[in-house]
Amino acid sequence: MKLSGKNIQINIAFINNWFLIAGCLALVGIFFSRAMISIGMIGIALLYFLDRGWAKSFTWKQEDLQWFAGLPILIIYLIGVLWTDDYSYWTERVQVKIPLLFLPLGFWAVKDSITRATIDVLIMIFISLCAATALGSFIYYLLHYKEITESYKHAKTIPTIIEHIRYSLLLTIAFFASIQAYLTSSVMVTKVQKGIVAGLGIFLFLFLHVLSIRSGLLALYTTCFLWLIIQVFKSGNKKLLLLFPAAAAFLVAMYFFVPSLHNKVNYMVRDVNQFVTGKSVNNYSDGNRLLSMKIGVEVGMQHPWIGVGSGDVQQEMNAVYKKEYPDIDEHNWLIPHSQFVYIFTALGIIGFVIFMICLIYPFLNKEVSLDIFCMAVLVSTYTSYLSEATLELQQGIVLVSLLFGMAYIRLFSKE
Repeated sequence: MKLSGKNIQINIAFINNWFLIAGCLALVGIFFSRAMISIGMIGIALLYFLDRGWAKSFTWKQEDLQWFAGLPILIIYLIGVLWTDDYSYWTERVQVKIPLLFLPLGFWAVKDSITRATIDVLIMIFISLCAATALGSFIYYLLHYKEITESYKHAKTIPTIIEHIRYSLLLTIAFFASIQAYLTSSVMVTKVQKGIVAGLGIFLFLFLHVLSIRSGLLALYTTCFLWLIIQVFKSGNKKLLLLFPAAAAFLVAMYFFVPSLHNKVNYMVRDVNQFVTGKSVNNYSDGNRLLSMKIGVEVGMQHPWIGVGSGDVQQEMNAVYKKEYPDIDEHNWLIPHSQFVYIFTALGIIGFVIFMICLIYPFLNKEVSLDIFCMAVLVSTYTSYLSEATLELQQGIVLVSLLFGMAYIRLFSKE
């Protein structure tokens, strides 16, 4: 039966409204409820069935393959069960990564139906949530300025609504999303609206320095660096290179004028020195993370090609801690605090190479490399892999799957 033009419009409107509600639930859930994250992501995944995704043509070209760039990561974790003994831990690792399959299916199915206005509304909701929660943390900091500033000397931070490292990455992404919204949003078009977006972006940028989380600042400045390089090649305007020393000078100034950042850097230097000199790093945050990476590499080298299995990382790490580092309290026993090291430990060189291909593949798409929102999501997640096992947590998967899906689907959205 043929559908009338009216019915087609109703169908597209329904898909957009469903997508907007599901996306909003997932975004709100990031800050307030893991259950809401799951409900929102399930809602997006269901769009594959609601919009008859199985009836659509998959082209096997980059614009379609791009959606599933993270799927091989799930597959190698599944295969890793063949040489795994701890099936319970393996099940947990796989469950966390299931969105790498089902969320892209939902996004891909409706990529030609979602309007620019729908995705731009979601982006503004994301920016607003980040700014509102950051404002709450900033006010709390001002009310307890001396205590919190002093706590930065002891690996503490300004209290945040969710775990501070992933929170700083979200704020970084939101900052670049605000730049995109200011320049090209279809819903923030008046001078007043653009002024609001600019104000939110400036606040997020400054608060990231006050919050002083290294993962967030690394993601912030790395994205700025790559984006400026791309703009220089794109426009041929070499004067943009002058922004590099300006950015470096600004960061140095922040070190001297923002007490939380000053104390954080000094603590990091002291902590790293504790590890480098071979002293005990028990209860030393950074030193303990570095030790976990060291142990992870050592464990991985026992089976360099295929690793210890995607379910055995924790028990193998625990065995080394117990035998070789009796000075480390059990509550400080960590899995490798780097996604790169974790992959090598679990799946060896073969798994690591597949993982790196998955990371590189999105940048082969010119549209992705030229989109500041896509770039921010990718760079933020990739830099987090240096010091965090990001993909082993639900909120980390949200960074990869949900936010990149939002950024990438905007490239397909209709005006």
